[in-house]
Amino acid sequence: MVEAQDILRLNEKLQKGRIYLLGAGILGAVLCAVTYFQSSRNFFASYLTAYCFFAALSLGSLFFVMVQHLARSAWSVTVRRIAETMAFNSVILAVLFIPLLFGTHDIFTWTHADIRATDHLVQIKSAYLNLPFLYIRAALYFVVWIGLSSFFLMTSRKQDQTREESLTTKMGRAAAGGMILYALSQTFFAFDWMMSLDSHWFSTMFGVYFFAGSIVATYASLIIISTVLKATGHVSKSVNVEHYHDMGKLLFGHNVFWTYIAFSQFFLIWYANIPEEVTFFEARSIGSWKIISLLLPWCHFAIPFLYLMSHNVKRNRPALTLGATWLLTMCLIDIYWIIQPNFYPAGAHFGLADIAAFVAIGGFCGFFFLRNLGQASLVATGDPRLEQCLSYDNGIPE
Repeated sequence: MVEAQDILRLNEKLQKGRIYLLGAGILGAVLCAVTYFQSSRNFFASYLTAYCFFAALSLGSLFFVMVQHLARSAWSVTVRRIAETMAFNSVILAVLFIPLLFGTHDIFTWTHADIRATDHLVQIKSAYLNLPFLYIRAALYFVVWIGLSSFFLMTSRKQDQTREESLTTKMGRAAAGGMILYALSQTFFAFDWMMSLDSHWFSTMFGVYFFAGSIVATYASLIIISTVLKATGHVSKSVNVEHYHDMGKLLFGHNVFWTYIAFSQFFLIWYANIPEEVTFFEARSIGSWKIISLLLPWCHFAIPFLYLMSHNVKRNRPALTLGATWLLTMCLIDIYWIIQPNFYPAGAHFGLADIAAFVAIGGFCGFFFLRNLGQASLVATGDPRLEQCLSYDNGIPE
């Protein structure tokens, strides 16, 4: 009964945030309609960019949940419910994906009849790059993401009520097979909706590149959301400095991993110097795109690397949250840098459509997240490792 009352109070506190986010989503949707009628191609460029960013957050969260079950991790029990709820955003993302299905002609040049008739490389890839198969693959991706995220969230909530330890084993076994489906679906989603924007370019590392960025964005979001919840008194006892330290270490480590993949992809393409491969970086060395290309290694790697290296920063909540906010912004800029040059080859372009798409998708995703977050405890109270998590100690002095 006490737990039910706690959930009710949490729901009431989150109500104002849900109203604001829903209002932002509706306002963004109205602005999206305005920008669509101004230029459908510009609108879809912005919408795809914002969509891929929020999809990365959901997919990275799904990975986090599964890897914690596979590792039988105890430290993450008190932050796992946040990730489970973010992963469940795949449901609202499936709805928000619908506009993209009507914009394929504006998004992909390989759908144009003249290109398909004259471009030899597009003809070679036509067995894969065709709309019916694209739609089928997209449907399969969402079946996997919604199925996995629903299973882990609902099973975890069920365990809160039943206290069945067998459910922990069940989720661990599901994570083993789910990880394979996750890896394939996220990789091919990146191929389909990001890499194929340039139908001539290909990179077998691109799926891993998108995955690495999504994990960085997820850890950054977990830190930020935990800080907000802690500031409002919701997780004041369940998330402590030890948990922040571990999230900071994982944010730091996975950002180094992102850098390794980004550099490896660049170096191999630069060294091989194959015309079909170098087009990606050639397009991003023109005009203002060159400035962003030069800034990303510094702002996405060098500055955060030096800043987050100190264990004092990782154990200082405001300082760590600042670093997480910086990296989350860099993840958005990175996705912008991947997608937008295909639509604006002369240089970076930022306008109302970009703001409208981000506010619309972010507003609806945020509303859906808070709605589901308030329907159960913020902590997986039924997990048998909860006590171990609450007493978790890195062994590092303050």
